[in-house]
Amino acid sequence: MGNAGQESMHEGDRMKKKRQKKRPGRQQRISTENRLAMLAILLVVCLLFSVLLLEGLRLNDRIDAGARRVTELREEIRAEELRTESIEELNDSMLTEESVRQIAKNRLGLVENDELVLKSADEQ
Repeated sequence: MGNAGQESMHEGDRMKKKRQKKRPGRQQRISTENRLAMLAILLVVCLLFSVLLLEGLRLNDRIDAGARRVTELREEIRAEELRTESIEELNDSMLTEESVRQIAKNRLGLVENDELVLKSADEQ
């Protein structure tokens, strides 16, 4: 039985060697296919990385442009607020009795009770 066991072991070893002789071509083909697949995947990953990088840069440019626009608009708002304050002050000053009287004199020719009106001969 010992002898028969050794023969079957030798036979098994021979079968493994035959299979191993057949595998190098197949393993090499599989290995080459794996390398090509890995290279293709690497190329796709690099391409995606490049696209994402460029889009990120474009977005940063748009964010910077938006921030500049916000700053400009805030400055415009402040200028308009100052202008509004100035107009309100002018409006308040025009509503006084004295300013209304002055406008009536200049535009409408208002004459107060204690004033004398002198006209030249050419105006008649």
